[in-house]
Amino acid sequence: MKSRHPFMDIDIEISKSTMDAVDSIRTWLTFQPHLPKLNDEMIMLFLHSCYYSPERSKDTIENYYTMRAKCPEFFANWDFNGLSEGWNLSDMIPLPKPTPEGYRIIVYRLKDFDSSKVIITDLIKCFCAFNLVKISEDGLVPGYIVILDMKGVTFSHFMRVTPHVQSVRNILQYLQECHPVRLKQVHVINTVSFMDRVLSLIKPFIQSNLMNILHLHGSADSLTEYFPLELMSEEYGGKQISGATIHNEFNKVIADRYKQWLQESEKFISIEENRVVKPKKESAAPQLEGSFRRLELD
Repeated sequence: MKSRHPFMDIDIEISKSTMDAVDSIRTWLTFQPHLPKLNDEMIMLFLHSCYYSPERSKDTIENYYTMRAKCPEFFANWDFNGLSEGWNLSDMIPLPKPTPEGYRIIVYRLKDFDSSKVIITDLIKCFCAFNLVKISEDGLVPGYIVILDMKGVTFSHFMRVTPHVQSVRNILQYLQECHPVRLKQVHVINTVSFMDRVLSLIKPFIQSNLMNILHLHGSADSLTEYFPLELMSEEYGGKQISGATIHNEFNKVIADRYKQWLQESEKFISIEENRVVKPKKESAAPQLEGSFRRLELD
């Protein structure tokens, strides 16, 4: 019987040229008793995210399962009640149509602007669970474009986040060194007047290659420099249905089909007492686009 992780319904074909890399990683895993058993499709997910480099894939596998064990506040209690706070505070919007290059676009934003309700670990937990389901639904895609909409974010929100610098550091490390996707672009729209304070908080934890794909926008209009605006939902001037509707429909998919799947995924962590070799102090991150140049403010 096919394991339903990481893809619930999608069957991934493995070419003969890729099978050697899969075999190499499978052999390596036999000497890593602290890591969970991975099927070939899970290995393929990591290989794809690392552009089929076996060595970088091994680093990413190591980082991914170690981080999941290190941060139970993000990766445990993935029952629907445990995720409900994040769902209620935010919209996570997987836009229905890809870019001409085949990149998938996801918009993240607050929908409840009451800063007193914000618990950063709840939002991050919801974000991580959502993205795992999105990978399951998409399969292996050429890449992702992430859009962070700061509409409704106030300085009070920022002040609620600042005491949780370690959580900020951990999620940024996860995104750069662990998350098994090809991240092509990150856009922040509706930037706030205190953006310099936000950047001061996060820049110590951002690697140069991520800085290069990070773009700041006063509004959504300048996104047209990167992809057709018609791919956005209607409230951003696009031709797709409203972001709230897309969020609710995807949330229903999660509720109807992924409750047990998400709870099953909690077992995919490293077991540190079984580790034979200590982890590397520095690890290779999944490849991002380009190298460090600058932040662009459009």
